[in-house]
Amino acid sequence: MKVPKFSVIISAYNLENYIERSINSVLNQDFKDYELIVVNDCSTDNTLEKIMKYENKVKIINNKKNMGLGAVRNIGISKAKGEYILHLDGDDTMYNKTVLTRINKLIGNEEFDIVFFGFQDVGGPGKLRISTKQNSTKEARIACDSTFSVPSKCWNRKFLKANNIKFEEGIYYEDMVYSIKAVILAKKLGYGDFPIFKYYRNRKGSIMTTPNIKRCSDMYRVVANLLDLYDITPDNFKPYLLSFIKNETNSLLPKVKIIIEAIEKGEQTLALPKREYKFEKL
Repeated sequence: MKVPKFSVIISAYNLENYIERSINSVLNQDFKDYELIVVNDCSTDNTLEKIMKYENKVKIINNKKNMGLGAVRNIGISKAKGEYILHLDGDDTMYNKTVLTRINKLIGNEEFDIVFFGFQDVGGPGKLRISTKQNSTKEARIACDSTFSVPSKCWNRKFLKANNIKFEEGIYYEDMVYSIKAVILAKKLGYGDFPIFKYYRNRKGSIMTTPNIKRCSDMYRVVANLLDLYDITPDNFKPYLLSFIKNETNSLLPKVKIIIEAIEKGEQTLALPKREYKFEKL
C-alpha cells in the first residue's frame, strides 16, 4: 500500500461554524498525495454533522469523550500513515491551495526531521510570521520559538515515533514542551520562507481566549516539564534551554495577572503577546 507524502490532521471541538472552511482548505489543495484525518473531540454542537458530510473524502475519528487538544493530536498521529505530518486546528485554514505543493517541492529528496514555515495572523495584527535561516537554527528555536505553533511546522512521522515524541495530555500549552523536545532531538532541520496556514486569532470561545485558573497553573507545570528536558539536551545547547526557561519564568506573573483580572471581570482575554525573547547567557 502506497504511503502518502503527507498526513494532515485537523483537530475539532465545537467548531460548527468553521470546520467546513478548514476541511475545504485541505481538500482544495492542488497536490493530492495526502490523507486528511479529522478528529472530533466529542463536540456538543453540530460539528460532527458538518464533518460527516466529508466521510467519503476524509478519515474521521469521533472521540466518545472530550480529551483535549494534546490527546486529539496524539490520536491523529497514531492513525497517520504519511511520511510527514501537518496539523491544523479546525478554526484555521491552509494559507492557499498551493501549500502542499510548495512543501513537497522544498523537501524534495531530503529527509528532514522538522521543517519550519510561516503563517498569517488573522483577526489580530494580520502579520505574516516567516521562518528564516536565522530563526530556524536549533539554537534559535530552543532559545525562543515565538509562538510554538505546531501547525507552522512539518513533522517527520518516523522521527516522532522513533523518539517517542508525544503531546502531554490534559494540560494547556502542550505545544511548547513538544516543540522544544523535538528540536532538541532533531538531527536535520529545514525551513521554508512562506506561510502555510492562516491563524484566526481571538475567536470568541477559543481555548486561548477563555480565562480559567488551570491556564495559570499549567503555565508553571510547563516550566517544570521544560526543566525535565535538561538532561536530554546536548551540553552545547543547554545554555539556550536555560535562557528560554529563565525568560519564560519571568513572563509568568504578568500573564497570570491578565488571566485572573479577566476572570474577575467575567471577560475573555485576548491572545497573549508573542514571545520575543533574546538569548541570555547565564
